[in-house]
Amino acid sequence: MAAQSSAAGRRWFIAVLLVMVTLAVVAGQILNRMARIGAGQSLSGGIPVSSTPSAESVPPSTPISPEAAATSPSPIRTLKLTEPTARTPSGPAIDYFRVASEPTCPSGTDQARQDGRPVVLEWKVTGAPTTTLAVDGPGIYGTYEAAGSEKLNFPCEGAAGDDQAHTYTLVATSENGTTSKKLTVQAKINEIAAT
Repeated sequence: MAAQSSAAGRRWFIAVLLVMVTLAVVAGQILNRMARIGAGQSLSGGIPVSSTPSAESVPPSTPISPEAAATSPSPIRTLKLTEPTARTPSGPAIDYFRVASEPTCPSGTDQARQDGRPVVLEWKVTGAPTTTLAVDGPGIYGTYEAAGSEKLNFPCEGAAGDDQAHTYTLVATSENGTTSKKLTVQAKINEIAAT
């Protein structure tokens, strides 16, 4: 009778021990998942979106005991995921359109006249193979590459002391659209003294 009671006690002890071990394993897995979620990993055990290795993690080259391996979190590696995005075609863009060299109007005297300086314009366009330039209104003065420059005469007419202005329009056209930019340049009209 005592042997039967001792065997039943052992079975009961083994059953309780198995339940406790199972609960400990489940609790360990839950804690491990919670640590991963806190470090940015999804609950499903997928790839972490962004995280840094824990200060408690052990480098792979360091030997660890099976007990320590069961309780310490494994190092988490970071993997950046990018999704392909559909790029919509955009029209051309004028990066810059500016005066590279300022013009001047003629000066001096009627006997010793000094010519004025031409204006030099420069530009850069992306998204279009060529550009066109217009001077003082519609119409095309010339066709140019997407990046370039042009020296243009700067006619001066009017009274001395007035400002002479000319407007230049850069146009870039591609299969995805057209863009343009105007630039007005001024120079002072000089008095030409009579001798």
